[in-house]
Amino acid sequence: MPSRHVRFAPTSTVHTFSPSSALSKPPRLTYDNYSPPSSNSLLTPPDAPIALPPPKHHLPKRSHTVHHHTSSIHLHRLLQDSSHPDLLFDVRLSPTSAKASRHSITPDELNEPATTPRLPSMIIFSPYLSWSIRVAPSGYSRSRDMHYVTVWDVLSAVHMTLRKSVNQAEYDALGRGSSYENRVRKAYHDRYSMYPRHSSAYQEEKMGGVKRIDYLAEHVRFMGMVPRDMKSGEFTLRTGS
Repeated sequence: MPSRHVRFAPTSTVHTFSPSSALSKPPRLTYDNYSPPSSNSLLTPPDAPIALPPPKHHLPKRSHTVHHHTSSIHLHRLLQDSSHPDLLFDVRLSPTSAKASRHSITPDELNEPATTPRLPSMIIFSPYLSWSIRVAPSGYSRSRDMHYVTVWDVLSAVHMTLRKSVNQAEYDALGRGSSYENRVRKAYHDRYSMYPRHSSAYQEEKMGGVKRIDYLAEHVRFMGMVPRDMKSGEFTLRTGS
């Protein structure tokens, strides 16, 4: 079987999104050209047939373990952990592509607090990633005189963090010849192959190289979050295939 080639982009570009761009109707899944590569990323990784080891980066089984300080935190219903989440969101795409299973998502809904009580910041972890996702607040309550994290802030932070490119050292950490590396390479191939072969989206995604999102392998469906440590505003991201 011919090996898949992976690329690493040479420059870094960041595009931001606003909840005002969300439509009253569920937006269709569209190509998003947000593609922040890493400055020291590899353009053409080894061409030899590699299989990947799972040293540090194995894909653990889904766990529902919740740590302390979680009793009084409640996530917005669009962000709640579920085997049938209300939010339909392929995390490979822009959050403007997200829609709800039973209703249209409005900009007002995306601007609602991500949690009750409201939090000034959040840190999100994934069992599949070595990077954390830090969420800054865009919401503001005059009555409470505080900034707080909104639903949009969470979706946007997840998207932008996972769209960052992987450099050579990070890729090498997968382990040459491991099954996990093969899954990451396949995820990269599947991601750019979502688009027509001769489209600009196809070329940009392919040339953009391996990204953190590819480390989720086939687990790209948003399945909600669970509180991990309320005291420090930590949550665990759930994704599925």
